[in-house]
Amino acid sequence: MRRRLGVAARIAQDRFADVSRALHAVSLSARPTSGAAYGGQALIDGVLMRGPSHIGVALRTADGGIAVTSEPIATGPIRRRLTRIPILRGAVVLWETLALGSRWLLRSADVSAGEETQSSSTGATIATLAITILIAVVIFNVLPAIAASAIVHALGSTDLLLERAIDGLLQVGILLGYLAAVGRSSDVDRTYRYHGAEHRAIHALENGDPLTRVTLARWPTAHPRCGTEFLVVVILVSIVTFSLVGRLDPIPTVISRIAGIPIVAGLAYEILRLLGRYRTNPIARALAAPGIAVQRITTRKPDDGMHDIAIVALTAAIEAEGGVVPSGSERPISRALQSLKAR
Repeated sequence: MRRRLGVAARIAQDRFADVSRALHAVSLSARPTSGAAYGGQALIDGVLMRGPSHIGVALRTADGGIAVTSEPIATGPIRRRLTRIPILRGAVVLWETLALGSRWLLRSADVSAGEETQSSSTGATIATLAITILIAVVIFNVLPAIAASAIVHALGSTDLLLERAIDGLLQVGILLGYLAAVGRSSDVDRTYRYHGAEHRAIHALENGDPLTRVTLARWPTAHPRCGTEFLVVVILVSIVTFSLVGRLDPIPTVISRIAGIPIVAGLAYEILRLLGRYRTNPIARALAAPGIAVQRITTRKPDDGMHDIAIVALTAAIEAEGGVVPSGSERPISRALQSLKAR
């Protein structure tokens, strides 16, 4: 129980930093040479890589080995129709990303603890995800809005634009401070290093390099399609969106911020797709720069063992998609991840 509570806390710590990494799989920017887009997410002593229709997962086991698996991403006719609708598709992909990432984050905690065939039930995963989202929205969105309103009132002003500007500054300040503070933990530091390994593997693939320790080490730990870029866009979109709503009392403010999550996420998603089309444009590069800068906090230099994990995970995802791994790629020793016990 203590470990699971710790895992839930870890999800809350890094969820807003990782929330849209799987959006890489549908981004229109920086297509890899294989013609399919891949993205990923750092887990507890592991990496999840996502392709258009499959994921590959590699985890460091308690005995120091590597366990690997792959699985298809659940799709259906309703899901396919929803992902064709602008704005709504962003909310759909966001929920899929959160659910998939949370499930595998909990599974990776079990594997790291040596309990490879045990995992949380679906109900426990949904409950953890719901609590995590609620906590994150309150801390990073609702509290800044209430504080901004109080500050403007204390200044004797009624300027809504000033209130929203203060709201945005508080959101950015709280987020950056939080990410930097939790990064001082050794556990989160390891997650940030796996995050860097994941980015390096994607860089190598997108540029046609073989997946090896040497080639991965040449690439930066930051990547233009990281979830931190999504966060920056979300904050900017929320400032504009909630300015249009106008000034509300505290309770309606809380309700509007929670209810507005799908709209803000959907708008941010569409903006990222647009930026992806013009990634080489100077204006688009300038808009992406804040997300790259924030990755100095959320990514750190990985070691060779972490590179191996990223290579195994990405290889599994590519082969599950029916693709071919770049010639000359390494094949770190790994074994199949054990199946879960019936729950």
